[in-house]
Amino acid sequence: MTAGDDPAADQLAAQEAWRAVMASWQRVELMQLGPLGSSLTALGGEDLRDEVYSWPSVNPCRVDQVTADGSYAKDTFFTESLVNTTGLDALEHLLFAAAENVCPAQVTPNADGAWEALGPDEVARRRVDYARVLTAGVLTALDDAQARFVEDGFSEALALDDPNTPYESEQQALNAVYDALFYLELSTKDKKLATPLGLRDCGETICPDEVEHLPSGFGGPAIAANLAGFRALYTGQDGPGVDDLLVELGHGEVNDAVIAGLNDADAAVAALGDTPLAELLVNEPEKVLAAHDAVKGVTDLLKGDVATLLALQIPAEAAGDND
Repeated sequence: MTAGDDPAADQLAAQEAWRAVMASWQRVELMQLGPLGSSLTALGGEDLRDEVYSWPSVNPCRVDQVTADGSYAKDTFFTESLVNTTGLDALEHLLFAAAENVCPAQVTPNADGAWEALGPDEVARRRVDYARVLTAGVLTALDDAQARFVEDGFSEALALDDPNTPYESEQQALNAVYDALFYLELSTKDKKLATPLGLRDCGETICPDEVEHLPSGFGGPAIAANLAGFRALYTGQDGPGVDDLLVELGHGEVNDAVIAGLNDADAAVAALGDTPLAELLVNEPEKVLAAHDAVKGVTDLLKGDVATLLALQIPAEAAGDND
């Protein structure tokens, strides 16, 4: 985000650049193996994913507070800050949010009058400066993540004969891939679709405020990118994948069902069009429900036939989830 002669044009350009990066990252969301994975659940996990994008751990009010107090300018900002004030999620708020802040009246920067004292022009200037800081931070985080997967990094650790591998067997390594694919169940289906639809963890008929990418309206394209990332990891693209293993073991019909399900899910998500998910939930909820059901068709196979035939363990966080 720059401060040129046409701030509106600069902001639009920055928003388009963010969408392009976010679309790429949403594919990577399905590939949280090793260092990208959670240190609590993934073998070799180092939480590098959260340094790039931490949804659903987001806090737009805290981003507004940082904007108001200017702490983004400190040299120690990244080491002292939680992930919900950094990364692509915080950057989304800075680029797409309305001029006013989203904090309650009883907390800063409203309770102390700090936001009002800054005025619209200063808020806009600080958001630009904060966005620049976050952009540099995201680039550093991406470089760090890539470095962990180069030939002398985690890509070598994936080989069982590497002394630094976190995997004790081929089955354990395969299960790590399976765990990464399970993002489609736990996050895409459940958090991005079922919760806003009111099917779980909502408490209301619908919960449009729970949609991912609420400020930008990028929720639909994000789900499409998740499906693309799932397909890439599942098939291995030009290399070996789970699909090849199923075929080799004589279960080609299950693989065919997964691919057909992915095609159906792609079509259902494409049918959402460019309308933000929050609007569709209010005006055309049947489209969002169709997308949910199509994604569920894939994940049911993932936690059913695929898990059974390949002797895979369902992630602990999904244990007992029968929907």
